[in-house]
Formats: sequence, structure tokens, C-alpha cells
Amino acid sequence: MVNATAFGMSGLVLPLFVWFVAIYQDYELNEAELKGIAAVEFTGFLTLFVMGLWHTIDNTFGGAVSLLFTAIPLLYGLLWLIAAIIHWYGADMKPLGVVALVQIPVQLLLIVGLFAVGAPISWGIVVDLLIYAPFTLAGFYLFTHGYMMPAAKRYTGWISLLATIATLHVMFVGSGIIGPILPGI
Repeated sequence: MVNATAFGMSGLVLPLFVWFVAIYQDYELNEAELKGIAAVEFTGFLTLFVMGLWHTIDNTFGGAVSLLFTAIPLLYGLLWLIAAIIHWYGADMKPLGVVALVQIPVQLLLIVGLFAVGAPISWGIVVDLLIYAPFTLAGFYLFTHGYMMPAAKRYTGWISLLATIATLHVMFVGSGIIGPILPGI
């Protein structure tokens, strides 16, 4: 049975991996390739947006937990929408980095909220959310603000790959295909 988490994460895997390849391989992207990346980023937005709505309508986890699982995908969905628009039109990417930087404390507060409401999740999912929060979002900031020295580029590329793996973990655990690797909270 398909559920909201599996659906949302399946669409998030692709843009994260595309970012890893594009950043780490140091591709010089032409206009057509940027529009291709924008289309991939838009799929991330769509699936995360549907995931957020699905959690709200279905109330999968009940009350506050479902709202948190709505807020987190919508934060990232809007980030991918901004990325898609910027890449499609070839605009300055700095606003994307600023939005990512602002999302770091918001994401960390949402993670604290999961603890506060006693969310029925495993520590593995919390680790995945922590990978997204300070590390992936900081990578977005570094990349969009021109910090492309070798260390920052490697960091951003590898963090994108690590976030891809974390997304696969969330997808398989969240859908119930595999059980949690780490114990519950």
C-alpha cells in the first residue's frame, strides 16, 4: 500500500541525486540542462506538496504529529519550487540560499516538536531529519552564494548524496517496507 511518506520521498530522491551529480562532477550547465534540472526540482516540489496535503487530509499519525509531517515536507517542497523557478529562468540563486539558511532553525524547532509531542518515530528518522536540517540546507547556502572552493563543493556534493541515502531510508521505513533500524523515541 502506498502511503504519503513513501510517495513524498520517492519524488525527493531524484532532485537530491541530480544535485549531487551536477555539483560534484563540476558540470558547466547550459540553458537546456538548467531547465532539465528545474523540471527535476519541480517533481520534488510536487511530491512533497502532495505528501504534506496527504498527511493533513488523512491525519496519518494523528493531530500534532501529522501536522509536523505536513510542515516539514512543505518547507522542503517550497525550497524545491524556488530552486525550479530560479533554474528555469536562470535567475540569481542567492535567494534560494537565504531561504535554506532561514529554514535551518525552523527545521530544528520542528524536530524538537516531534520529541515534544511524542511522535512514534525511530531515532533513524531523527538522524535523517538532522542530515537535512543543518547539513543539506547549509550546503544549499554555500552553493548558491558562490562558495565553490574545492572543500565547499565536495561538502555540498557529498551531503546531497548523504541526503539521498537518508531519503531512501525515510521512504522505506516510513512506508513500512523495512522496520526501523534504530529504536523508537
